[in-house]
Amino acid sequence: MRFLSRLVNIFYVLIITLICCAAILFITHTFTLEEIEYYLELAYNSDDIRMYIGIIAGALIVLTFIFERIISSTRQKERTIAFDNPTGRVSISLSAVEDMVKRLVYKESDVKDVRAMMIATKRGIEIDCRLTLKVETNIPEMTNRLQELIKSKVQETVGIDESVVVRMHVVKIASEQEKQKRSKESDTGKPEDVAVPFQGYRN
Repeated sequence: MRFLSRLVNIFYVLIITLICCAAILFITHTFTLEEIEYYLELAYNSDDIRMYIGIIAGALIVLTFIFERIISSTRQKERTIAFDNPTGRVSISLSAVEDMVKRLVYKESDVKDVRAMMIATKRGIEIDCRLTLKVETNIPEMTNRLQELIKSKVQETVGIDESVVVRMHVVKIASEQEKQKRSKESDTGKPEDVAVPFQGYRN
């Protein structure tokens, strides 16, 4: 499957490269307009050339649909976990596991927002978590605790023995001023007043 995915990438790279090369030759006037008209007229009037062009165009259309199915099936396999029970096959959507990871991380009081992305590979499961923290905290200690918690929870829920790699990305940390502002707003029940220029002006 990995070979087919590389073949798909090479196919599209070649197609895009040919189109770009044709565009460059056109804008640089490498061929004169008379030469282009000559070759177009030759292809238009020749039954053999038109047949070859039709075969190539049809083959490209068929290959495009085949490669689209390959890409879709590859992504679908990466977004599911499958295993066999005695009574039949079971597949689990990774989006469901991602939601579980989010709920688990939100229990951490220092986390304001989290985005989880999972991929199933031959080596196991890879989880990327992007965190927004409410306050400044001990990041190594907190992320290590979350990584161990997520790893054990996923292995327990999904029931797999493969490795679970959990990567953490802290994208934002709220400052102490933001923390105090949120605390003040929660106490008063309304946002802090903002100075408005010309507030006392009346017509």
